[in-house]
Amino acid sequence: MQRIISGLLAFMFSASLLSSSANASIPLTVADIYNPAKILRIDLTLPKESVDSLNNQQTLEVYVPGTITITSGAKTSGVQNIKVRLKGSTSLQKLDWTPSFKVRFKKGANDLGYLGLRRLTLNAMTQDTTKLHEYAAYALFNASGVPAPRTGWARVYVNGLDKGLYVNVETPDETFMSRRFKDITQHIYEGSGSDFWMGQDTGDNKTGNFLVDYGWKVTPNKYDLNNLINYTYDNNKASWYKGLSTVLDRTEMIRFFAVENFIGHWDGYSGPDRNNYFVRSNTQGKFTFIPWGTDQTFGENLATSHLGDIFEMNMLSEKWNIPWVSEQQWRGKLYVQCINYSVCKTAYLQALKSVAAKANSMNLAAKISAAAKTIDPVLVSKYGANLETLKYVDTIHAEQNSMLMFLVKRQKSVADLLQQKNIK
Repeated sequence: MQRIISGLLAFMFSASLLSSSANASIPLTVADIYNPAKILRIDLTLPKESVDSLNNQQTLEVYVPGTITITSGAKTSGVQNIKVRLKGSTSLQKLDWTPSFKVRFKKGANDLGYLGLRRLTLNAMTQDTTKLHEYAAYALFNASGVPAPRTGWARVYVNGLDKGLYVNVETPDETFMSRRFKDITQHIYEGSGSDFWMGQDTGDNKTGNFLVDYGWKVTPNKYDLNNLINYTYDNNKASWYKGLSTVLDRTEMIRFFAVENFIGHWDGYSGPDRNNYFVRSNTQGKFTFIPWGTDQTFGENLATSHLGDIFEMNMLSEKWNIPWVSEQQWRGKLYVQCINYSVCKTAYLQALKSVAAKANSMNLAAKISAAAKTIDPVLVSKYGANLETLKYVDTIHAEQNSMLMFLVKRQKSVADLLQQKNIK
């Protein structure tokens, strides 16, 4: 009997070890963080002091301590110490509402954070009814040869409260730049309502028209930005165009303009708002444009309550309007200069042709439809509890269909423009 009991105990112990091994957590990878085919669960745990700060209009953009746990199926990050703040301009909201988040990981080896990442950007998509604009826009930028963030999805919980679906956008920081560029990054400038006019290179890293997100510690000046601005004042169009290639990646800039215009990014650099973009310089002072803030793209018109009322930004004009204002405004300075010099304009139109072809060859419409199916269960789970909120899901579906119609219409607009300008 004693042997039987001993054998039974040994079996139970072995089974317990096997069960424990089977249930052991599997670590995440960066590919899991930015996988648009799956939806992460992100749990933010914040102490009362942090909650109070993020609900205070005066301090909600100040980083506060907390922890994060990221889960994808059986994979998990475990509990990670972070600092977090809220983000946005017109979309900025308190924690009690549906805010977007900036997450900063605790530094580890080599001054990097979890999985080598320094930051996460979690956008609530409150200005994107489709919930698909950022995913599709950055996919097209990347496919067109413009360095752009990767994206994924997350269902975010704050102290156990379900905040709903978020798009997890790779932050254009030093980690992003080291992955996308072979040379050394000197500065990362944030363009927010800024343009390359004389006097816009003033201030330090936290003041002026261009804020410095990275590089000030090593190079505490804006001489590279000043040099770029000076080149934009060359009144000889031929030497302006030639000189640009010494201070920025001219080919990439033109592709950047083409994608912004194809997706109707009126809130980007080449749009009338001249907003939401980054420029990155290397140690030689040569710049590259990085896209950002693509939530209000693909024709969605938030200025009207009519579903499917498409807002189209002209793809070849010095001025245009934003959805809420009928008065036309000047577009980005370098874009305007480009379309007013025949050589640059032709290169831009050729780039526009290539972007339209890339949208077809990568089957962007099918990718958008697949992404819609991926996120739909979360949207139905979040908003399908009653008939009133379920109407919002119907609105989302309607705007997603309108987004696909915008793509069809945009392809025709590009073809018409190219024919009009005799671009073969």
